[in-house]
Amino acid sequence: MHPARQKRAQPRPSKNKHALDMNLTDHPEDLRNLISLITKKVLGQTTPEDDAALDAWLREDPRNETLLRELLDKQALGRAFRRRDAVDISRPLSDMEARIRRLRPIPVYRRTWFRTGVAALVTGLVCGLALWFRPSTESPLVAGLTETPTDSLIRHGDTRALLTLPGGEQVTLGADEEENRAAIRAHKPKAAPAVLAMNDLTIPRGGEFKIELEDGTQVWLNAESTLHYPDTFATDERRVRIEGEAYFKVARDERKPFYVETSGQLIRVYGTEFNVFAYPDEEAVRTTLVEGSISLRPADGTEAELILTPGHQAVFDKDSEVTSVRPVDTEAVTGWRRGVFVFDEQNLEQIMRTLSRWYDFEFRFEDDRLRSLEFMGSMPRYGAFSEVLDILSRSCGLTFRLEGHTLHIGPADATS
Repeated sequence: MHPARQKRAQPRPSKNKHALDMNLTDHPEDLRNLISLITKKVLGQTTPEDDAALDAWLREDPRNETLLRELLDKQALGRAFRRRDAVDISRPLSDMEARIRRLRPIPVYRRTWFRTGVAALVTGLVCGLALWFRPSTESPLVAGLTETPTDSLIRHGDTRALLTLPGGEQVTLGADEEENRAAIRAHKPKAAPAVLAMNDLTIPRGGEFKIELEDGTQVWLNAESTLHYPDTFATDERRVRIEGEAYFKVARDERKPFYVETSGQLIRVYGTEFNVFAYPDEEAVRTTLVEGSISLRPADGTEAELILTPGHQAVFDKDSEVTSVRPVDTEAVTGWRRGVFVFDEQNLEQIMRTLSRWYDFEFRFEDDRLRSLEFMGSMPRYGAFSEVLDILSRSCGLTFRLEGHTLHIGPADATS
């Protein structure tokens, strides 16, 4: 294994949530705010505060007014959405960018961010405004789902887990916390074993679970996750391993540090709250600190510890073995604990992996170009499956066809 390299992102000073920074690609929260404001402008839903924020952004640079005019050209955008190749937005993006750049010379040092900023802005608006241009007389976008009892076939997850004891015995756990505690106590060894024995708490697809460890640490586990932990921690440390996603609220004990092992990383905890996203089929391990302090280092110990501060996320790329740090919205990252899916800068393939774990289904893209289509927004985690698909179909111009437990995903014009 090559030594992991680490790079840090400088924390961004706080600012008014309605202030918009021109360097949108460096500040994704500003891009997100601008997309939201322009979407509401198109739909006629802006508040006086929204209008003031947009006016301030327009005054920052003459090109912004031209860009907004281009984005609000309903006829041009409508034609783009209705084209048979509407899923490929690279051509309209290039045309729009070229027109904007011809307006006036742009200093060399600003060309790169302006070009990528325009691309990111229009890409975000494509999903957000697709419904606005779609005629109400069009055929249903969720093909075949109105005739199929979708919500009885595919349901959202619930509280369940399977506890595998060191001897191989398995205990099924459900929603009743008292029954779960009684079942765990009944199978707990009367005396501490001479060798530390590990339990495996497995949450299946379509499940979630919360457990309290013997030191008082609380762990919330998302669907398709496994927590490896002992009945009783060692005398000098507390150590667990996670595969999947979990939110930790670690009990403070300065005499016994708490460690979380993930794929390729070791996290040292100092009494804190944080989220770990470490699925085997994902390209990166994402550790997000909510409160307190944690440090991270490669599992092989080849690099020094990296200290993470609240409101930041460490992203460990499994292929390059590079760890980067960036500021994030912790409410968005941990939304799953509050019953909300929050998708921010995620493509459709990543979103489908998340949904398939929770609703327990397989998926297949009929058009590979759809995999990279981005969606920014939120939806209820406990909503009916058909409602979730309806949100995606109306927002991004998609059609869905369900065969058994396999969801086929195609562009909206596939049914025309």
